[in-house]
Amino acid sequence: MYLPTVIVDSATGERIVFDEDASSEERLVWDESKPANVEPPPTHYHPETEERFVVREGHLVVRVDGDEHRIGSDEELVVPARTPHCSYTEDDAARFRREVVPPGRWREFLTTRFACSHAVGELSGGRSLLQSALLLRAYPDVVVPERPPRAVQRVLLPVLAVIARALGLELCHSYPRDDGDASAA
Repeated sequence: MYLPTVIVDSATGERIVFDEDASSEERLVWDESKPANVEPPPTHYHPETEERFVVREGHLVVRVDGDEHRIGSDEELVVPARTPHCSYTEDDAARFRREVVPPGRWREFLTTRFACSHAVGELSGGRSLLQSALLLRAYPDVVVPERPPRAVQRVLLPVLAVIARALGLELCHSYPRDDGDASAA
């Protein structure tokens, strides 16, 4: 899988730069820019990883177990593994550092997610649900939606994945290569 150093979500404008020097077998570190008013993803949790947010500029809202935390410059928040949460921006953009411990398949997950936005455009409605089912089935060790309950997801996601494939959707999109990207070699 092609894993560039810089990835951009073409639908939302979110941008990630993986910090190769700070990352290791124990952690994955990246700098992220998120434009203002990016809608929150569904509340979710990470089965195996702790997630750390350190805001550099602007404000980031992180909802943890239903409580909203508005994090400003030089503030940080740690979300333990298996803790329901989501992060988003409101009226101002945010630039922040994220770290996950252990890294697992996070980089592959993020690259695949952003590659989908390049391949199929903004996901909304039924298409979004089906594309998300493919992504969640491929990376259950990285992200799990809080709802519906996990037992329902175990039945529902395989069915949605079959429907997605029958309609011609696929998960294995390659992130577009940039001839100037040194990590493409």
